[in-house]
Amino acid sequence: MKPRLLILLCLLVPGSVLDAETLEFAGGLYHLYRVPLAQAPKLQLRWLDDAGKPLSNFGALQQQLMKEGKKIAFATNAGIYEHGPKPCGLTICAGKEEVPMNHANGDGNFYLKPNGVFYLDDKAGPGVAEAAEYPSLMIKPRLANQSGPLMLRKGVIHPAFNPKSTNLRQRSAVGVVKATKEIIFVMSDRDDRVKGRVTFHQLAQFYLHLGCEDALYLDGDISQMITAPAPNTTFTPNTFAGMFVVTE
Repeated sequence: MKPRLLILLCLLVPGSVLDAETLEFAGGLYHLYRVPLAQAPKLQLRWLDDAGKPLSNFGALQQQLMKEGKKIAFATNAGIYEHGPKPCGLTICAGKEEVPMNHANGDGNFYLKPNGVFYLDDKAGPGVAEAAEYPSLMIKPRLANQSGPLMLRKGVIHPAFNPKSTNLRQRSAVGVVKATKEIIFVMSDRDDRVKGRVTFHQLAQFYLHLGCEDALYLDGDISQMITAPAPNTTFTPNTFAGMFVVTE
């Protein structure tokens, strides 16, 4: 029997290019934010402020965008980071490489090989590639973010993911729909301590259900998503390195 998919909520964020959805699938509760290919040029990756210091949070991101006459339609944390906060691996913002590719071995989710890179080229479109194969793509994307582990590659679930795992955590990821090149950001629910805590394997299966063949893990318990915040919004205290944002 196929896992049950229950659409709990479907909203059109006012003035936004995104449909915000909350979906239940195979025991997990997820929030989805879709960026159609036609709207991909509005997606950005931000890390540093105008002085070259980390933005670190949604509040600073919002202030930076307001100075540019822009508003947040959607924002979420990017991949795993280290002290700084500094992204652990390849980070390209507005076509500029801010952090180089990281092929090192180590402990933690980022180093669970194969790890990967989510990238967006305004001509070729979005994609997710294994970190080791990324240089062979010979592309110069407008944005790129390395993280790990690689959840799906060409429809295959990461070999380290155990369908019987009991490691249940809040998790977030980004994937690309093969047929349409739609970008889908997914975060398991922060508040539901049962359905919002999922395994890597569960999340990978969910992306397969959504029509993605390639998906990349972003981060865990710190993950947050916001849509169309008011200018005077007080955000939940948190620290990020890179942040994905769709602007209005």
